[in-house]
Amino acid sequence: MTGQGHGEKKSRKQELFVAALLTYPSVEAAAKAVGISTASALRWRKAEDFIAMYREARREVMRQTSSLLQHASREAVETLRTIQSDGESESARVSAARCILEQSMKAADLEDIQERLDAVERLVQIKKRNEK
Repeated sequence: MTGQGHGEKKSRKQELFVAALLTYPSVEAAAKAVGISTASALRWRKAEDFIAMYREARREVMRQTSSLLQHASREAVETLRTIQSDGESESARVSAARCILEQSMKAADLEDIQERLDAVERLVQIKKRNEK
C-alpha cells in the first residue's frame, strides 16, 4: 500500500471545490455541490496552497475568455464599422465610432504597457543571471 489516501482524497475534493467556486454564485453553494461543509470551504480558502490553486484556475478561465473575445473581435469590429458607415441613425453611427476609438486607444495603451513589462522582465532576468 502506498502513502496515498486521505490527503489525496482531500486534494481531489479541493480541485472539485475550485471548479465549483468558478461555477456557483457563492462559497456555500460551491461547498454543497462538492459535498463539503461551509466551514471546511472557508478554512480551505485561507490556505496558501489552495489560494494558489484557485488563482491559477481563475487565470486559466480568463485566458480562455480572452481567447474567445479575441476570436470574436474581428467580427465585432466589422459590425461596428458597418454601423458607423451605414447605421440607420446618427446616434448609432456616433456610438459605433466612439466605441471603435475608445477600444483602439485601450489596445494601444495595453500594447505600450506590455512592451514596458517585457522590458522590465528582461532586466530582471539579466540581473538574476549577473547575480549568479
